[in-house]
Amino acid sequence: MSTRSVLFVNLRRIKREGFESLVAARRLGYRVVLLGRALPEFATELVDEFHQVDTYDTELALKTAREIAANNDIAGVVNFTEIDVQLVAAIAAELGLPGMPVEAAVRARNKLAMKNALTHIDGVLPKFARVGDLADLREAVAHIGFPCVVKPTGASGSKGIFELHGEADLEPAMAELSRIADPAFDAVFRQFGAEFIVEEYLTGDELSVEGFVAAGQVHSLLLTDKVTTVPFHLEVSHRLPSVLPAAAQEQIMARAAEIVLALGFDNCSFHLEAKWDGERMGFIEVAARPAGDYIASHLVKAATGVDFFANVIRVATGEPLRLTPDRDLHAGLRFVFAEHEGTFDGLDGVTELFEEPGYDHVFTEVTPGSRVALPPANFGSQRVAAVCARANSREGLDALLDAAGDQIKVRLS
Repeated sequence: MSTRSVLFVNLRRIKREGFESLVAARRLGYRVVLLGRALPEFATELVDEFHQVDTYDTELALKTAREIAANNDIAGVVNFTEIDVQLVAAIAAELGLPGMPVEAAVRARNKLAMKNALTHIDGVLPKFARVGDLADLREAVAHIGFPCVVKPTGASGSKGIFELHGEADLEPAMAELSRIADPAFDAVFRQFGAEFIVEEYLTGDELSVEGFVAAGQVHSLLLTDKVTTVPFHLEVSHRLPSVLPAAAQEQIMARAAEIVLALGFDNCSFHLEAKWDGERMGFIEVAARPAGDYIASHLVKAATGVDFFANVIRVATGEPLRLTPDRDLHAGLRFVFAEHEGTFDGLDGVTELFEEPGYDHVFTEVTPGSRVALPPANFGSQRVAAVCARANSREGLDALLDAAGDQIKVRLS
């Protein structure tokens, strides 16, 4: 192993994703130094140094990063989570490492700043407006029209997305948003608080673009086809590569490159979400970090052989990316949802399902014995497990994931 180190800022909440990110750095020969709020038990044997700090305290985190750099040969600084984009950009600038420009990091994190920076690009943005209270929302909706969507400008993980189909939806949505957009509900709201954006509702097939920007050059690797719940837009399924027509994919890739460069992204991975209506791409938002939901950690590699997490480390350390596929398969996942509130007791049907070839993993996301609640009370516990599979064709993958949805049952008490 090299004496050079990669500085991680926190780890992903999902253990298997956090584990894979650390393994990627070790596989490339780097030591791992972790700056974060906690050291998870699964990470103890993979982390060489741990420095505990409240990473929402930017000044303290920067001071600690300088101290770490004084005692380590730091090759790069990385984040795999949404909330750490700005801090990692600030650390990279402070230490003279490859990284996202600090100004671009704000645009990456704040959905309003993001949209404002793209108004010069024709044909991709929905109508949008900033809102702070119910009066603002009424005024914005009068211009934008129904249906539309309102959400916090700084949230992540589908927290606090509300569809608005008529006047009767406005007051309940703002009441819930006022409750949700509070650090006591989720610490992510320590960054931008109770600021919201309302947007025209986009129709079409939902998708995401997974890629990198390195030294000013955009590398879009592939598209992921997505399914989300109604009305709260929780992720249900991801399947890749996309089966949209080649011409559509070419247009989407070109638009994605235009967008991330206009936002000033550089030296980072990106996960861009959009919809395709059959003629054009409608832009939702883009994150300056790898996709979650096992897309970057597991599915990309299963389908293409490209190690996405290793390339996250490479782009942060200035190494050349390695994006050449060595296989042409279809990979995807389907989440298993609790149908009502209760205590999660386990899953039925998993053993029988895995007697069939094509299934790679079942990941539980809720610990047995935990209380499960549904949105809008809780946006993180309804998805109790994820099933990952791969096949030689989209039809084969669909059959596997559909069977998983039918056969696995959630036990609640």
